[in-house]
Amino acid sequence: MKNRNRIDVLDGFRAIAILAVVLYHYFYRWNDANYPYFGGDFFHYGYKGVMFFFMISGFVICYTLATSKNLITFLKKRFIRLFPSMLIASLATFILIVIFDSQNIFPKSHHIRNLLTSITFLPPNLYNWLFGLKNHFSYLNYSYWSLWPEIQFYILVGSVYFFNEKNFKKNIIIVSILLITILNISQILNLHKITYVERFFNLFNLIKFLPFFLSGAIFYMLYEKVKCKYLNIVLLLFLFVLLNKNMNITDLIIYSAMFLLFSLLIFRPQALWLFKNKILTQIGIASYFLYLIHEYIGVVFIKNYVGYFYPHSYIVPILVIICMILISIMYTKTIEIKFHSFLKKYFLKNK
Repeated sequence: MKNRNRIDVLDGFRAIAILAVVLYHYFYRWNDANYPYFGGDFFHYGYKGVMFFFMISGFVICYTLATSKNLITFLKKRFIRLFPSMLIASLATFILIVIFDSQNIFPKSHHIRNLLTSITFLPPNLYNWLFGLKNHFSYLNYSYWSLWPEIQFYILVGSVYFFNEKNFKKNIIIVSILLITILNISQILNLHKITYVERFFNLFNLIKFLPFFLSGAIFYMLYEKVKCKYLNIVLLLFLFVLLNKNMNITDLIIYSAMFLLFSLLIFRPQALWLFKNKILTQIGIASYFLYLIHEYIGVVFIKNYVGYFYPHSYIVPILVIICMILISIMYTKTIEIKFHSFLKKYFLKNK
């Protein structure tokens, strides 16, 4: 458990998730109204890639917990993993938006307060509440919203693990199911519409996405061949049904694909050879930085130059995607690794 090897297939999964999100933002969410290009409707549901990231995190974090001696060390490692890229991406976004966003597409990204908010990983509504202001603080880049559920999951899973390592698998399932049950009961009784209850769930929004994280964690348990194999399979079926309780056919197809990919990883890994492709794995390894920088920076550049290529406007987002991927891979291979090395020496002495 101390010497974990990287699972290439998971990097392939990350690549699929980040490409789905990027295509959603460029071709659907911010498709240019004056110089429209094809693909908008096709990539409408690309944002579901974030949910796939949550499943991957559930698997990976459980996979790496045993490499830390205690909760503080675990959280320090998470900080080292997340903060340098967040700082650099936030600074780059702020500077480039101020310089190039002449159309004022993202006015909230012109305020330094939102830069400072973003690098703390905390949600803007918390700052608005603390300072008694309404809609004053915002994300520098709205894509950053998904990092707060991740942070909450790290705290939850780390606390459960280091409280009782021996019974971690049972305890994390019990705690997660309890939290999921609380949310669903509140929805059934319409308690979530009460102002303070709504604010609570908006602040501690991990609960809303916990079925994805827990699904990834249970797939990890199957991967490790722990006891209670059939019980874990039943739990996965329960979570799958829960995620599809609204009977939305699109969700059913997308979530089925996610669960199928993880099932193949557990039971037929040889079938996932395509996800070990070098290009995909490189994109997957760089997916965190790509996620942080792609949306607002990319959209501003697309908006600034898309008119020059009309009626072949789609060329611009494609070129921006390629540039973003190359920049992210180069950053991850060079700058990020140096930051990690420095911070590990400073924060993890004798760990």
